[in-house]
Amino acid sequence: MTWRILLQTWLYSISLLEGWFPDTLAVLCAVSIVLLLLRRRPRWWIFAAVSLAASMAGCFGLAWLLVHVFFVWPEDLPPEVVAWAGLGVFAATVAVGNMFLGGLRHALLAPVAALVVLSLCGQQINAYFGLLPTVGTLFGVSGSSLLPLESAMKKHGDRMSFETAPLYDRWHGVHLTATGVMRHAEIPGTVSGWHGRHAHIYLPPVYLLKSRPKLPVLVLVGSQPGWPGVWADSGDLVRMMAEFAARHQGLAPVVVIPDPNGTEDGNTMCMDTTIAKTDTYMSVDVPEWIKHNLDVDSNPQHWAVGGFSFGGTCAIQMATRHPRIYPNFMSFGGEREPALAISRQQTANEAFAGNLAAFTAEVPLTLLAHRNYPDSFGFFAAGADDPEFRGNAVVLAAAAAKAGMHVKSDIVPGAGHSWKVVLDSMQSALDFLARPMGLAP
Repeated sequence: MTWRILLQTWLYSISLLEGWFPDTLAVLCAVSIVLLLLRRRPRWWIFAAVSLAASMAGCFGLAWLLVHVFFVWPEDLPPEVVAWAGLGVFAATVAVGNMFLGGLRHALLAPVAALVVLSLCGQQINAYFGLLPTVGTLFGVSGSSLLPLESAMKKHGDRMSFETAPLYDRWHGVHLTATGVMRHAEIPGTVSGWHGRHAHIYLPPVYLLKSRPKLPVLVLVGSQPGWPGVWADSGDLVRMMAEFAARHQGLAPVVVIPDPNGTEDGNTMCMDTTIAKTDTYMSVDVPEWIKHNLDVDSNPQHWAVGGFSFGGTCAIQMATRHPRIYPNFMSFGGEREPALAISRQQTANEAFAGNLAAFTAEVPLTLLAHRNYPDSFGFFAAGADDPEFRGNAVVLAAAAAKAGMHVKSDIVPGAGHSWKVVLDSMQSALDFLARPMGLAP
């Protein structure tokens, strides 16, 4: 039994983003493409060339239709992602041609070769977004503990602790070797009526002390598609917080990851709309649950909100609509405004009963243009290879600075719209927010 557990552990830990597995798959793909194309007849090469052109044109055309005609996604897919999909369609087309036009050997090898090419295409698309970093996450096996929040880790007593002084002034660090724990709990939509999946909660090592300090809070929101555990699986949250704590006398915030989308493909836009009241959920239900169930500093000046992609958009929405609840935020690869479709009117039709003015009044750029935020701190990050979301970060950061916010931006080299943005800039974001959160001088 032991060797089976070890084998399973090894298998689930294989990286899908870098290392020997992607490299091996790339070599096998190259061999497979040679096998699929290895024919001497001129007509075959004409068929292959036409198939490649048609596959690429078809995929790029379908991607455009899904966004601009059928409004399936609110922004265009990255060209690299569409190109990999086109290669997969090409491989499948040529494999079918081999099966019907070639001999027995081609008929037997072609499906296997096409499967290898399709596997590489899927791996490369996943690598672009960085969503599933290991084989384990591919099969839904999380690297973090999913035990429920124990009573010993819940709040001691009923009194809320509202700390006016920074925690670092009152804390004398202790040597802690642990990395903290992940737990899950239900955060009910008592006021909003929203029903999301269980929230994930990260408790740093100092929280596990018998006399634990009142720590600040960081509320994180995942991507879309995504799930609360994506911050541990794709964002490597436990390691990130351990590294931060090692530089700050063992201190780190309590991290709560609620679910404002409900399903992996859901999109409530983090707003109160005809779809759901997730703005109320994030601004009322979640903070109240945290204050009444966790031993934390209830002073909102020491709280922050953050997220990647959809979550990054949600973070700046919370910061602009509710600066007294979330005065500090980090937005990684966020949209310029929440959206259900590339057409703003279509978004208004689906979520605001067609009232475009009501939708426009609630988006971050509108609020930043009409309000001042002198006590807010905001961190923006985007990938250098992600022109649309890089542009979003530049525009939002400029508007935030003009509205009086304290702003810092980071453009991550070699990153597209990927969790790599989070992995490479999270420490900078945490360091920037450490002072307003009371964790650093």
